[in-house]
This record gives sequence, C-alpha cells and structure tokens, in this order.
Amino acid sequence: MQGGKNLDVLVTRTPKTNWMIHPSWVDRLSWAGLLPLARLVEGTLEEWVDHPNLDEAGEPMQLKKRQVKRFSYDRSLLTCLVDRWRPETHTFHFPWGEMAPTLQDVSYLLGLPLAGDAIGPLEAEPGWLANMQARFLAAVPTATGLNDDPHGPRFRWLSQFQIVSLGYPAVDLSDAQIDRSLEAYILWLFGKTMFTENHVTTVDARFIGIAREIADTRCPADIVQRSFGSAVLAATYRGLCKGCLLKSRKSGLVGCPLLLQLWSYERFPIGRPYISIDTPFGLEDMAGAYVPAIGDFPTMGSVWARRERQFAHTQVKGCYPSFTVQFDSLHEDQVIWEPYSYQTITSRYPVGISALCTRDRHYWMTKAKLVFDVTVEEMALHRVMRQFGLCQEPAIPDIPRIPDHVHKYSRVGGNKSMAVWLQSISPYVQEWTMAPTNIWNEVGPFD
Repeated sequence: MQGGKNLDVLVTRTPKTNWMIHPSWVDRLSWAGLLPLARLVEGTLEEWVDHPNLDEAGEPMQLKKRQVKRFSYDRSLLTCLVDRWRPETHTFHFPWGEMAPTLQDVSYLLGLPLAGDAIGPLEAEPGWLANMQARFLAAVPTATGLNDDPHGPRFRWLSQFQIVSLGYPAVDLSDAQIDRSLEAYILWLFGKTMFTENHVTTVDARFIGIAREIADTRCPADIVQRSFGSAVLAATYRGLCKGCLLKSRKSGLVGCPLLLQLWSYERFPIGRPYISIDTPFGLEDMAGAYVPAIGDFPTMGSVWARRERQFAHTQVKGCYPSFTVQFDSLHEDQVIWEPYSYQTITSRYPVGISALCTRDRHYWMTKAKLVFDVTVEEMALHRVMRQFGLCQEPAIPDIPRIPDHVHKYSRVGGNKSMAVWLQSISPYVQEWTMAPTNIWNEVGPFD
C-alpha cells in the first residue's frame, strides 16, 4: 500500500512466446556459453506422431506430441520476494533469516558461464541502424524496414526473422538467413529473458555487437568469453533494488525474473507447481536433438521449465495475499537451504546436467563486485553462508561496501560519454579478473 492506495503486483517484461532454435545455431550458442539457457526457454513446434494402435482403416493413429508450455511467470510470487528485499544488505529478509540468489544459483539454474570478461560498460556502434537494416534485408529482402527508435530495434521487427517465420522446417534456410535469425534470437534472449528492462517494445542497441559477433562466427576462438552469469545476477540485483522502492501502479520488475522464480521454486514450498520429480528427467524432456552437443544437457532449472506444471487445489498461484501470509508463517525447517546436493542431482537427472552448472564453481564465493553495463552490485555472501552449508558468523564482518554514488549509476537521464563510463566502471571490471582468487575462505560447517 502506498499513500492509502493498494498497488498492483509488479509486472514483468518477459516473452509471450518462446522462439525455436535452429540446429545450425547449437555450436555457436555453446561456444558463447548460452546453450543451456537457450534450451531452458526453447519453443517447440506442434508435431503429430504415429501411435502404436491402428485406426479403423488399418493406418497408425495420429496423436499430437505434447508441447512444452511457455514458462508462466507468477507476478504475485515475485512481488512477495521483492517486498522482502533490502538494498542496504542485498538480501531477502525473512522471519527465519536472510537469503539471496548467488552465483551458485545462476550456475545450477541457468547454466550461464561465470568465467570470462565482465560485461560493461556497453556502447552501441555508430550507424548501427543503417548497418543492421542492410545486413538483415540482404538476407531477407521481403522483410519490412527497421524502425528508427534510438533505443534499439523493436521486438516486433526482430520477430520477422524467427526461423518459423522464415518457413522452417518446411523451407531450407540460406546461411545468411540462419546467421541473421541467430542474431535476432540472441537479441530476443537478452531483452526478454536475461536483461529485461522497462523499454517494453525494444531491445537496447548496445547488445547488437555481442549478438552479431556470436551469429557471424565460425570458430570458437573468435567469440569473446563473457561472464554472462555475473551480469545476469547484477541486473537482477539492480531490478530488486529498484523494485522494492517503486511507488507507481503497474511498476515493472526488471533483470532476470526467470532466475528469481526458479530460485524460489527450489527453496520454498510456496507457489511452487507440482511436477513429476519422481520420474527421472531425460534428454527426451529437452527440445532439440537427442544426441547432445557440447554442453547440451539440462540445468537444475530444466525440470521446472520443461516438465508439465500443475497446481492442485491445496496449492495456489497468482495470489499475493496468500503468499504473503505463507512467507510470514514459514518455518526455517521447511526451507530447502541446499537444493543442489549430489543425491538430488543424480536422482533428478540420471543422464547428467550441463557442465556449466559446476565448471565455474571457483567463482561462487568471490568477493568481487558484479558488473553489467554501468551497473555495479555486490553479493552479501557473508550474510547467507548457510546456503552453502557453511558457518554463519553472528557478527557481520566489517568490509568495504560499494559507495552509494556507484550503486546509483544509471543510464536513465544521463548524458555521460563512453570515456567517463569507462573511467567509472573500469576498477570493478578489473576487479572481476581476480574474482576466482578474491574469495571468502570460510570452511566451517553450519551449526
């Protein structure tokens, strides 16, 4: 409630439909470290398959293959989490203590890489609009012209270049069409899943260079290895810090709401759907090839996104007052503090999980600041050690914090040059290069 008026639950800027992945993209997405997340939010075609039984004419009966439903974001659940976020501590405050999503959650749930360059600050290339229109219309001459929005290309314009819009799988696409559709897909993935923002109709032009680099490469060495995982967590923290202070109706939660909702599903029995956890998750649950490419295995979030989700009469979704009461009355024994145990992983995923879920584990306990564009955020691991099964010291360590003016860095209403941003952000970008060695060395178990 604000000023005597009830505010609506936060909205998300997430996709209404999921895009399909072309088989020719798999290697490039894998080289960039984006394949596990791409599989997590992959769209599927409506398919008909033969049934073993025969119809009256003696022909195999045709059945519609089960389609994976688009992941449904629960705005009430997300708003309840935002209510408990405190920018001063960068943690959720619950009756039983503090908790927060960490780089470990990003690795296990989304399978995004942590190793690599920090992503910031970003800059749109001069003449991006004319250059982008030229290369896309060269591949698809029948496409409409690009909008002249200075923020970036519109999602509606990019949707022309979905592979299904170009006729796939009935039509064989040219190499140029495959490249440009991949560039459009990566921009969609950035703008609608990883780094959502309040520009509802467009994606930031500053992402175009990264998307084009990945789409045009033919060799893994030509792709800059980027820490997409730390950038997603930084954007999500910034979204939480902004969201808990918003006062207007129809306010939006930006960043990566997918990470927050999967994080909640793994840890709390509130708003969580019923899925067939008892049935081991196999590669048949994943859209795409049955013979996995490098890194083309599920993440811990796959079971929530790819399996059929059901809500029984005793479980609710989209009910903000009920969730508020449940969080206030939840006991710490009902919290799953460490959801990524070996037993859980092997029982849920006997075929294995993506190597990116554990490859960068040496980053999980870093003290380095998180960077995304001009956003700088910090993890309060010293306040949530219990999530790692480690000793939680009763006294909070006296550690240097990000200066308030740095935490307020924003593109909104600013006209700083790239040179100014480089000077401001570079110390934190450089700090990230030492992230694997600048860590919390707590080894004592939680008591």
